Amino acid sequence: MSVGHKMKVDVFVLGGGLSGAAAAFEAARNGATVALAERSFMLGGAATLSLVNPWQTFHSPSGRVIGGFAQELTEKLRARGHSLGHLPDPVGFATSVTPIDPDGLRSALDEEAKERGVAILYGHRLRDAEAAENRLRSVTLEDEHLGTICVRASVFIDATGNGDLTNMAGCRMEIDADCQPMTLIFTMDNVDIEAVAAYHREHPEEFYDGAAKDGPLRGGYIGVSGFFEHVRRARESGRLSVPRDRVLFFGNTRPGQVVVNATRVTGKNGASGTELSEAMREGLAQTKNLADFMTSELPGFARARVARIADQIGVRETRRLIGRYVMDENDIHANANFDDAIAKGAFPLDIHSGADASLSYEKVSGNGRYDIPLRCLLNSEVENLLTVGKCMSVTHKGFSSTRVMPTCMAVGQAGGAAAALSAKMKRDPEEIYPLIRDALRFAGAIISEEDIVNDIDALALG
Repeated sequence: MSVGHKMKVDVFVLGGGLSGAAAAFEAARNGATVALAERSFMLGGAATLSLVNPWQTFHSPSGRVIGGFAQELTEKLRARGHSLGHLPDPVGFATSVTPIDPDGLRSALDEEAKERGVAILYGHRLRDAEAAENRLRSVTLEDEHLGTICVRASVFIDATGNGDLTNMAGCRMEIDADCQPMTLIFTMDNVDIEAVAAYHREHPEEFYDGAAKDGPLRGGYIGVSGFFEHVRRARESGRLSVPRDRVLFFGNTRPGQVVVNATRVTGKNGASGTELSEAMREGLAQTKNLADFMTSELPGFARARVARIADQIGVRETRRLIGRYVMDENDIHANANFDDAIAKGAFPLDIHSGADASLSYEKVSGNGRYDIPLRCLLNSEVENLLTVGKCMSVTHKGFSSTRVMPTCMAVGQAGGAAAALSAKMKRDPEEIYPLIRDALRFAGAIISEEDIVNDIDALALG
């Protein structure tokens, strides 16, 4: 890209993770011209760069609460052999899990961008933003060769996962002093799944007590949270230095391979490149330590080897918007319904401690699901900026439920519809909420209780 290149679109999306991709594709579906800038060279964010897998959760205990783009993408991946579809959670933590293949996902998202006519700017980072009279006018992006591009748009969407554009634009944000820790995920192959399952059945006391008592295998798919005693002994003796009280791993789409989500880098919030660099190096050291422990001491892992390490450490929590409405854990437990609902969530309140090895867990009360209002995507400072994905307006504890990928995809899709219609109508999204709601429903999104899909009994078993 030459220095000083310019572009003008209706909607500009910064960040190509799942929420940003959903936003860009939905904006295009609603007739907007769209450009999306992503600092890496792939779409998918944490699902591709950080290997976060499986997705949790599309379901509340009594029905599916995520539809629209996320469901369409899952069906496309499953048809290609890149997803096992929605499965009962073998750990018993959430209602369902959805294993995906990150490489298949990467290709599918890039194809979708071409089909929708979304201009993708890979390898571009935010350098500057121009604002006037409470509106963003343009952003300046920089590529790795120091070329710049100025993008003008009617509406902007921040899907960075770190609130970069929202923060630069001067919107109110917060960052918790006890941010949830980062995790460097890795995969291991040659795992004896049957041996793991047999040990689980024989020693249920060593595992999370929500797991099925007949073992962690469901239709050949495995998920394990535990080996508590093994971890305790190894940490006490100094053989294991990872500050975690358990090992957590899930199967993926490849036989004999598991995704290990068990490293824990604490004391860093991921808002700066320096901290991310330090966290990545610590994560690599923990990966070796953990893999050595697993192969030498855990049943079923004697022949296992590390197959792949994520390209980027997974960041659970950084900045969050303080928006027109701040959703909290009371809303979640009350199964809140909002007059401006744009999506639903159902994941438990799940806080990985940044201070010790523990994990705090609360199931969502009542019917196990709640609405997310449009106001959580909107700020009070910049009229034409929406913030989607993890950084939307929610408290630290509420965030522990809303942060997961299916919910972020639903929120991203809603942000895309709102941005496209706002650009077209030249009105604030709150003023045209009925149009946004109708557009989302037309696209298969699940917003109200009557939209819930009762497919619990039909969850796939592989």
